Amino acid sequence: MSASSVTGGIVGAPTPPSGGQFGGMSGGDNIQSIMNGTYGKGIENSFKEFCERPENKAQMIKHQQSEIRKAGRLQRKMKAMEFKEKVLESDYDAQKNIAPFLENRVLRKIVQTFTNDPRNDFSKWASNPLVLEMLQQAKELMDEGRMSEDEAERLILAQLKDPANPAYHDFKLKTKQVVRLGTNELVPALNEQLKERRQGNELYKARKFQAALRHYHNGLGICNFVVGMSGADQKEIDSNKVHCLLNISAAHLALKEPGQAVKHATEAIELDPKNVKAFLRRAKAHIARREYNLATADLSTVKDIEPWNWEAEEEEKRMSLMKKKDLEKDKAFSKDAFTVTEC
Repeated sequence: MSASSVTGGIVGAPTPPSGGQFGGMSGGDNIQSIMNGTYGKGIENSFKEFCERPENKAQMIKHQQSEIRKAGRLQRKMKAMEFKEKVLESDYDAQKNIAPFLENRVLRKIVQTFTNDPRNDFSKWASNPLVLEMLQQAKELMDEGRMSEDEAERLILAQLKDPANPAYHDFKLKTKQVVRLGTNELVPALNEQLKERRQGNELYKARKFQAALRHYHNGLGICNFVVGMSGADQKEIDSNKVHCLLNISAAHLALKEPGQAVKHATEAIELDPKNVKAFLRRAKAHIARREYNLATADLSTVKDIEPWNWEAEEEEKRMSLMKKKDLEKDKAFSKDAFTVTEC
């Protein structure tokens, strides 16, 4: 990201060297600095300094968000070009099958997802009888005015998102929208999700768990939307994603929704198999559901990773007391159930 691309309208922006001089440096000095690798350090440091000024922060954030949107538009344009190429490369029958649906906005979006087939087999989807029947039925309903485009889109997506649908897993993989970002563009995106998480944390402390949950999901949405262009960048994205998932799990626990807490803690564990907090959070959710064997397994994993973990010990004690109370309740219930009352 060059200084000139972001300094428009910002007071105190650094200016590049002109006329062979910069900061009193002569042309000969410039040549020497180029040779020893120090040329440009002055402008780089100046640029960093002006970026960090409080009065320029809002402008910098606005520019960075604009760059993210540009990256998204570019990716959508590339997707459209890829779709056109895939259609032209497919066999005649596949082209003939999808032709009636390309003039409809909703159906065209569905057909475009065929290009993301893991085996690069566009024709397989364009020739699938079940898929074609679903598209044809939706087209007829819209043509007859019995269903709006928005209703048709919701209906089709609901069918494809149904885990019972044979096409569910492929559809989920194919329709995941992401933007690949370089480090410079990734930083503001992750800062934005961090801001969402911090807002969520403040609400959580105020015991406004439902509101906190919305911010945590916003942060997770950002992490799911971006993909790093290097291994280090992707690792940073995944690390932030784990934090979001753990926050969501904690909020669901506070809302007495242990099932959702288990789900999101499990997703965190899939990303970071040695994350102690994730196993502890899932263990707490299992205990809340009286799934003591599963909770014991998670707490055992925690102690394998951190033998000194005191929280795991506390949860084991709490679980032992709950099991004892549950047993006493069961005994009392059995006693009352089989007590014969004299008439």
